Amino acid sequence: MDNKKINNDLLAFWDDALKLSNEDKKEMQNEEGFDYKELAPSQKLFVAASSLGKCHKVLDYGCGNGWGAIIANKSGCQDVEAIDLGENIIDAVKFYADVFGAKINAHVISIDWLKNNAKQEYDGIICSNVLDVVPLETAEEIIQGLARISLPDANVVIGLNYYFPLDKAKERGMDVREDKYLFMDNVLRLLSLKDEEWIDLFTPYFEIVKLDYFAWPNEEQERRLFYLRKK
Repeated sequence: MDNKKINNDLLAFWDDALKLSNEDKKEMQNEEGFDYKELAPSQKLFVAASSLGKCHKVLDYGCGNGWGAIIANKSGCQDVEAIDLGENIIDAVKFYADVFGAKINAHVISIDWLKNNAKQEYDGIICSNVLDVVPLETAEEIIQGLARISLPDANVVIGLNYYFPLDKAKERGMDVREDKYLFMDNVLRLLSLKDEEWIDLFTPYFEIVKLDYFAWPNEEQERRLFYLRKK
């Protein structure tokens, strides 16, 4: 597979999907009773992100709309960094942070940011819905990079989608490649690995503290939530 093209297609897909129009922003600003806690896709993810509030410096890698970074900051951590590859994504993060009064450092990074960042400075990291929507080689590079920049005993939260059996993916018309990649409209939507396969990827660098399961509203499949500690 052409990993460079896949990653470029992913950036374009997610940067467009998470873009907030001016109309979206006005609607949210005028909406009453919208709480920052509602940004988290589930209660278990909220609890996971809030657990990083006790950390001194937190990184939200592949932050999406910034829910993890915002929750970590509102839960007590005063030094939170939210990073992603897309301009629209980071624009949305800054908007949400402003709406909810969160103080976070949000900025766009290059795809080789982890390779070029040699500082070991984070005692808390959250990375949700990132590792299993990229090529395996990219996921491995991210795991290694997060291990390199995290302090000993750092608390690391990894959110993953559910394991999707390949036969069911084919039944739903998804394009299955190399027995683990699920594509829709030529965009990689899932790197479908079992729990044991993810554990094998994590354990060279991290201790598995806990593996929890959860579902988003109206879902039946179980998503995965790994609590890790840097070795």
